[in-house]
Amino acid sequence: MIDHLGFSLTQLRYFVVSAEVGNISEAAEKLSASQSTVSSAVMRLERQLGVQLLLRHHARGVTLTPSGRHLLREARALLGQARSLKARGDALAGDTAGPLDVGFLSSLAPFLLPPVHRMTRERYAALQLNVSEASAGQLLTFLQDGRYEVAVTYDFLAGDARFRPLVTLPMHALLADDDPMSAAGSLGLEELAARPLVTLDDPAVLRHCEAMFTDRGVRMPRVITTTSLETMRGLVAAGSGFGLMYQRAAHASTLDGGTVCAVEIAGEVPSASLGVAMMPDLTMSSRGRAFLQVLRSAVSLGCGVKSIA
Repeated sequence: MIDHLGFSLTQLRYFVVSAEVGNISEAAEKLSASQSTVSSAVMRLERQLGVQLLLRHHARGVTLTPSGRHLLREARALLGQARSLKARGDALAGDTAGPLDVGFLSSLAPFLLPPVHRMTRERYAALQLNVSEASAGQLLTFLQDGRYEVAVTYDFLAGDARFRPLVTLPMHALLADDDPMSAAGSLGLEELAARPLVTLDDPAVLRHCEAMFTDRGVRMPRVITTTSLETMRGLVAAGSGFGLMYQRAAHASTLDGGTVCAVEIAGEVPSASLGVAMMPDLTMSSRGRAFLQVLRSAVSLGCGVKSIA
């Protein structure tokens, strides 16, 4: 339920200034308003609060009633808080200093978050990134709940959020380096589907893979899921199956000493745009715009391709 206070900050300001100068006409001049406007506003405030605030003296201005004297202190404090709130809002809207809440798709964070943190320290030392990693569904939920200003994700995972692309990436297959098929210049989906697909346990990612196979008339392979990108790479290196990825790692080694290799996929396969998602009716802050510039540089570095201007 919304509380209807009935009075405004403008009415409080008119009351405070009238009480301070002791004259409605002088208060009106100071407030750049008409005398009738100020007088009516204060009288409405009295009716809405249920107490008389000022005593009107013919030709001698106004003085405070006992109730008015008590409420004057609170009115001044409330106006001071409102000014502080406005100043804080202005600072948040126009300054690159301060906190910025950002969500990262968990599979993208290992590639982009380290350079993002480094470049943020170098370029915007006063920008405080509050970052959390999440699945595709969690990212959208947290955007809608206002926990994030922006989320770093792919276009096909952005749902109804407004999406700003930074780079387009082709999909490639990931195989164990000692897999005989890894020597092929490219592989078709039907060849890959003969073995299990090792992928992240994210419903949105699984739906995307299923749609890709279905659209090309290939039966969806058996699926092995994991919550960790590095575990996925390790399973592929161990020969448990193949992976599908848009981003490329800087090295082929896995944590357990295995090795993977990237293989192009023959035929038409979907590309994906990597970028940021945000709520359609949200205006990006100066901190958000600064982060976007940093992310653009990190994307070019981490993906090895030129980002979209």
